[in-house]
Amino acid sequence: MRLGCMKSRSLHGSSHLSSIEHHAVLNSCTFLEDMGYPVDYLPVTNKGIMMSETLQSVIADDTCLISVMLANNEIGTIQDIRTLADIAHLHGALFHSDAVQAVGHIPVDVNTLGVDMLSASAHKFNGLKGIGFLYVRSGTVLIPYISGGAQEGGKRAGTENIAGVVGMAAALQKNLANIKKNMAHKAALSEHLLNLLQDRNIDFILNGDDINRLPGNVNISIRGADGEAILHRMDLIGICISTGSACDSVNTQVSHVIRSIGVPPEYAEGTIRITFGNDNSIEDTVKIADALQAICK
Repeated sequence: MRLGCMKSRSLHGSSHLSSIEHHAVLNSCTFLEDMGYPVDYLPVTNKGIMMSETLQSVIADDTCLISVMLANNEIGTIQDIRTLADIAHLHGALFHSDAVQAVGHIPVDVNTLGVDMLSASAHKFNGLKGIGFLYVRSGTVLIPYISGGAQEGGKRAGTENIAGVVGMAAALQKNLANIKKNMAHKAALSEHLLNLLQDRNIDFILNGDDINRLPGNVNISIRGADGEAILHRMDLIGICISTGSACDSVNTQVSHVIRSIGVPPEYAEGTIRITFGNDNSIEDTVKIADALQAICK
């Protein structure tokens, strides 16, 4: 989506984003760079946290846009978006947050977050694939992404996917109605699995923030292991996991997120991500722990 900045500035100013953004954002910024627009990729802590001091040290009055994801899709770290958005606004910049991994799984309030734009995707909360939404705060100037029609407020021409939109709304409503219960259930499963892995003396480290993370997200790096080999062996016994972003089934190298948070080399290759859903059970955590113990031997 093309946009105009606060104070009626154009996109000729610089943009800043964290180094662990999803490729949907990273690749878009690479496209901007190819057109001559400056983009800064800011480092995060070893927990995957975008520090406010880091943003404060680089933002300038000609900064146009800041984009930091609400929750990371790989390691689950949840960012302090409000503080980062406040810094952006003090310098007259717009703030966008990729909330694809968060919406439907944790409470998301655009007013509490203070964002100008927020993006979400239906398939992450049991809606149809290929449909999503972009929240835009009133007064934010956007140039039409596709011209030619008055659909979607004149911002994106073309006949809307009404069935997809209605399905997305219904799926989100269903998730939000049980969000506290679902969060507690998935957090309990994650904690139980981590305890089981420790009891089985598997040498691993938990990636991401210990506390401020998505419930149900377990991203670990196992010392001396091969994450890709673990993935395939788990698949053979009916357990679905990931080695990085679930959107990328082609690249098998250590992900940019794991590199950005500085996971030691002896652990990095053995990185896997286990994500629990509402229908998973304690029995599933035991099955996963038993399988990992057998594989790691």
